Amino acid sequence: MSLPALLVAALLALQGSTGSAAGGEQIFRAGVSPRGTPIIATMGAGDAVPANLLPCQNCHGSDGRGRREGGVQPADISPAALRRPLQSERRQRPAYDSSRLRRAITMGVDAGGQPLDTAMPRYALSLADADDLLAYLAQLDEQQEPGVTAEHLRIGVRGAALTAPPQEIYGRRVELVALSRPPEPGDNLLLLIDASTEGDDSLTAAAADELPAIVFATNRSDPGRNGFVITAAPATRQRALETLATSVPAPLLLQDCRDAAALTAAHTLLLTDRVAASCELQRLAWPAGLSLRIALPAPPEAALRQAVAEQTLALAVTLLQRAGREVSRAALVAQLQTGREFSLGALPALHWNATRRYGLDQVWLLRLDHPDGRLVPAPGWMAVQ
Repeated sequence: MSLPALLVAALLALQGSTGSAAGGEQIFRAGVSPRGTPIIATMGAGDAVPANLLPCQNCHGSDGRGRREGGVQPADISPAALRRPLQSERRQRPAYDSSRLRRAITMGVDAGGQPLDTAMPRYALSLADADDLLAYLAQLDEQQEPGVTAEHLRIGVRGAALTAPPQEIYGRRVELVALSRPPEPGDNLLLLIDASTEGDDSLTAAAADELPAIVFATNRSDPGRNGFVITAAPATRQRALETLATSVPAPLLLQDCRDAAALTAAHTLLLTDRVAASCELQRLAWPAGLSLRIALPAPPEAALRQAVAEQTLALAVTLLQRAGREVSRAALVAQLQTGREFSLGALPALHWNATRRYGLDQVWLLRLDHPDGRLVPAPGWMAVQ
């Protein structure tokens, strides 16, 4: 028989169990039989404990690939690894088939008949439970979490130049993917960081892919369940101007630059950043004493957005560490919405929670007294109730 034919035969043997993959997943992840029968795990010293204290996932990971922890390197039990013969300085063995894998799990003997490491428990499984577990292990390659590999955690970056942190997170390194466009499913990301001035299209693309996304600013009223915006909501910027209108002379809250005729009666023109961006300020009528106040999500300097992006990456690393070895998009979203107060350096403290997706309740107010003049903070950060 040719080598390719042997590999196919080995894979078919590994996948040939008639068990239930759904039942096997319960055993793998929780150490609990779907039939309610007890499963006992015996350690090398002979200590026997319920398997729910030592489920397979604890050591081998949700993808089966295993990551070093506490000086122990669990074996890679993904289908691709099991169907390959192993040749290393420490151990040699032939490829696994279903009977050899069953023996390894229940008796602690590898495919070559050698004892497995004493850190590997021996599980007392019924025939039905063993069939279920083998059926689940055969499809582990299909269970991989987006953006998570055995070696890397992939984070997309848009609108900033960032350097991947040197530290590993549970045996994985952060891999940064520079994007000049909205993210796509083929990018295979765990998280997106968008430091551009408007993250609307990133949020739209991330929502379609159920990708967690942290964006600097947006004009969307709803960033979606996986979207987290660093700065204040568009409605908060509008409220800031409405509040300011109660304390300045002859205010006019401008909603459309075509309303130029109304300027002659105004002393203080109030604009959101979105309206201001659509205006040609030089073409507006400028009666004597006219002053513009513009509400922005944050100071407009690109250097600030770069610094915030760097702090956001550092925050992401911290949250990934807190999420644990079995990191996933869902686990990362759970960490982002814990309600903790986060600090991103140059910005006021921000926080998100399960229902709050805009980090700040402050906006940045600027004043312009003439189209040829200079924008100055007036007063700068303003808290909005």
